Amino acid sequence: MSLLSVTYGLAITTIVVFGVGALFLARRKMRFKQDDTEFFLTARHSVPERTIAWSFYAQGVGAWVVFSMPAYVVSAGMVGLVFYAISCGLPILIVARVGAVLHRKYPGVLSLGDFVQWRFGTIPTIIVSVVMLFNMFIALCAEYTSIGNLMELVLGGSRLPIVICVAVVTSIYTAAGGLYVSILTDVAQGVFGIFLLVVMAIYVAITYRPVDLPTPLPEGLGANYWGWASIAAMPISMTCATFFSEAPWQRIWASADERALKRGSLWGAIGLVIVCFLYGFGGFLAIWAGYPMSSDDGSTAFFDLLTAGNASAPGWIMVLAALSTVTMNEGCVDSIQNGIVDTLASRFFRGKSVWYPRVLVFLINIPIVFVSLKGYNIIVLFLIGNLICTVCTVPLLLGLVERLEGYVTGWSMVFGMITGFFSIVVFGYLKMGNLADGMQYTFIDAYDWPSFVLPIVFSFIGVLLAAAVEGAIRKSLGLTYPVPLNFPQASVEHTKNGSINSLGDVEYGVEKSAAVDGKQEVFHESSVAEVK
Repeated sequence: MSLLSVTYGLAITTIVVFGVGALFLARRKMRFKQDDTEFFLTARHSVPERTIAWSFYAQGVGAWVVFSMPAYVVSAGMVGLVFYAISCGLPILIVARVGAVLHRKYPGVLSLGDFVQWRFGTIPTIIVSVVMLFNMFIALCAEYTSIGNLMELVLGGSRLPIVICVAVVTSIYTAAGGLYVSILTDVAQGVFGIFLLVVMAIYVAITYRPVDLPTPLPEGLGANYWGWASIAAMPISMTCATFFSEAPWQRIWASADERALKRGSLWGAIGLVIVCFLYGFGGFLAIWAGYPMSSDDGSTAFFDLLTAGNASAPGWIMVLAALSTVTMNEGCVDSIQNGIVDTLASRFFRGKSVWYPRVLVFLINIPIVFVSLKGYNIIVLFLIGNLICTVCTVPLLLGLVERLEGYVTGWSMVFGMITGFFSIVVFGYLKMGNLADGMQYTFIDAYDWPSFVLPIVFSFIGVLLAAAVEGAIRKSLGLTYPVPLNFPQASVEHTKNGSINSLGDVEYGVEKSAAVDGKQEVFHESSVAEVK
C-alpha cells in the first residue's frame, strides 16, 4: 500500500473521528445544557479558563500556518518570520481586551454586528457584516486550499476528496452542536496537534544535518526590505483581520468571566506564537540548507525539511505531518463556520429559525470549495482580506471611545472607511505609475508597510473630518449636536422554532431584560435628532 493511500485513509479517519466525537458532545449537550438559539451562537459564560485558552489557540492555528509561514520566509526572511509569528498571537490579546470593554458596556451583544447596530445604525452594520463575511470566506477558502495543497503538492494525490470530507464533516457537527461543541473539540484537536508537532521537532533535531550552511545568510533569508516592512505590515494586517472574524469574538462571549477571558486569551496567544514560529522556522531551515523545493513559492518548505528535499524520509514522519495539518485544519474550519452562522443569524436572519443560517453554511461551502480547488496562493488570499479589514478597523474602534459618542456617527464611520480605501489606491498609483498596476501591487503582490499604515492614518483623518463637517451642518440647521445616542437593552426571546427576536442583556453571571420601544433608523442618530 502506497504512502498516499495510507496517509489519505488516516487523514479522513482522523477527520471523521473528531466529527463523531463532536456529534456525541452535541447530543450530550442537548441533555445537560440549555438548548436555545442564543446558547447555540454564543455559549455565553459557559467555558472555563483552560478550555477557552485551547479554543483561542485552535481557532487561530489552521493548516494555513504550515504553508503560509514558510512561504513568507522566502521573501521576508528571519525578521519577517519573527514578526509574522508575533502577529499571529498579538491580535488575540488585543481583541480580547477590546471585547472585555465592549462586553462590560454592552453585555447583551450576540455578535460584533450587534454593537455596530446599536452604536452606528443599519447601513454601517450591513457594511461591517459584509466585510466580516468576506473575511471569513477568505479564511475558509485558505483553509480548504491548504489542506488541498497537502494532498496534491506534498503527497501527489487529488485535493478534492479531502476538501469535501472536511467541509461536509465540519458542517454537520457545526449545525448540530454550535459554538459550545466546537470549543470542546478544540481542546482535543489542539492537544493532538501540538503532540504531533513535538514529535516532528524531535525528529528534525535528530536528522537535520545539512552539508553546508551558507554564512552570512542569503539576502532572502537575512535582514531585507520585506523583513523590515513586516514590523508594521504584519501586526496591523493580522490584528485588523482578527477584528473582522467572528470566531474570536464568539470566544469572548463564551468565556466564563473576565478573568477566564484575559488569562485564556494570553495562553492561547502564546501557543499561537510558538507554534506558528516553529512551522515557519522549519521552512527557514529547509531553505537555508538548500533542500530542493517541491513548490515554486516555498509554501511546502516545512515538508521539504522532513524529507531533506528527497524521498528518503521514513513514511511515518510524513503521516504525522499530514495528520497534524488535518487536525489543525478541522479545528480552524469549524470555528470559521460557527462564526459565519453567528453573523448570518444575528444580522440577516433575526426572528427566524437558526436552521436558516445552518443550512446556508452548507450552501456557502459549495462555491468556497470550488474556488479552493484552483489552488490560489494563500498569502495573496489573506492579503486581499487583510487590506479590506484594515480600511474598516479604526472607524469601528472609534465607536468604543466614550468621549467621541455623539460626534463619531454612522456617516463619519463610513466616510472614514472610504478615505482609508482611497489612501491604498493612491499609494499604489504613486508607487507603480498607473492605477491597474498599483491595485495589482497593493492587493496581490506585496505586504508593503505603507499599504497598511496609510489606511490606518487616513481612515482616522476621514472620520474626524466627516465629524467636523457633520457638526457644522447640524449646527447651521439648528439640529442637536453632539448627536444624543440611545443604546437599547432588549430581552432575548426564544420562539418555539428556536429563533431570536431581539438581543439579550446579560452580565457576567446575571441576566436581566428591559423592554425597548421605537424603530431603528438607517443611521442610529437619525432616530434621536432633535430640532433646537
